[in-house]
Amino acid sequence: MVSRSEIERLKLEADTIMTRYQEVEQALEQARNEDGEHWETEEIEMTLETPHGEEIDVALDLHANPARNAQARYDQVAELEAERERRQQIADQLDPLPADPVAYLICYHLDAVEGNYPKSIAGHLDAERSQVRALCKEMEQSGLLERVESGTVKQRRVKAKMADEVRQHHTYYRLSRDGDHLLRFLSEREGKVNVLRHLPDGKAIVQRLSRTGSDSPRTTAAEWEMEFEYVRHLYRALRHVGLLMQCDSETQSATDRTYYATTETGDDVLEAVEDRP
Repeated sequence: MVSRSEIERLKLEADTIMTRYQEVEQALEQARNEDGEHWETEEIEMTLETPHGEEIDVALDLHANPARNAQARYDQVAELEAERERRQQIADQLDPLPADPVAYLICYHLDAVEGNYPKSIAGHLDAERSQVRALCKEMEQSGLLERVESGTVKQRRVKAKMADEVRQHHTYYRLSRDGDHLLRFLSEREGKVNVLRHLPDGKAIVQRLSRTGSDSPRTTAAEWEMEFEYVRHLYRALRHVGLLMQCDSETQSATDRTYYATTETGDDVLEAVEDRP
């Protein structure tokens, strides 16, 4: 999460630029009439006196006037503060979980088996091995997963060839006690409410289906110009949480074989999120 000091720094830069408007304008105009490396970076750096009488170094967009340089910082401050507010509203239980739909899917997969290794997990989830491997390591560090000795692992309810065979040369993971608690939290209403704050684009997906009816990941990805694999994993994660369900569609095509709609819980949770400040 971005620090409060970083936000305050951006505010101070913006306020200083506006306070020293004429000085900044003259420096920009002079730079535009001179040769130099600033034409490669399209920025100039200068030291200004803040409204508090202290010196501060700022980098200025060569092609923007002082007001636009300041406004760019104010806009960034607004975005960062909104993100901080969003993160602060998320219950502590979701803090260790990466805001990635594949991370959710890994947890639900490991809940169905006693242990598995990243390559196999990636195959079951149809996800990139490198992404799964990185997420497993991150969740191990945050305490949601734990490594287990391969000799103690026996997979269950996994529909794969040689599902009960343990491959000795892989790093196996399983849910830790904290991971179990996380999934229990996600089964509760408050957990589902916080998923829509935690999972990027999760709220937008539920809103879309709640207002327009069933849809497919492929159609959503095309209309929103997003990667299909990301959207597909997002739909699947929201289904596991209980906010979406698979359904049939009268307009179903050969390329769109999986459609989703909101559940009653999904509609209820969406209303709760929209009603809260």
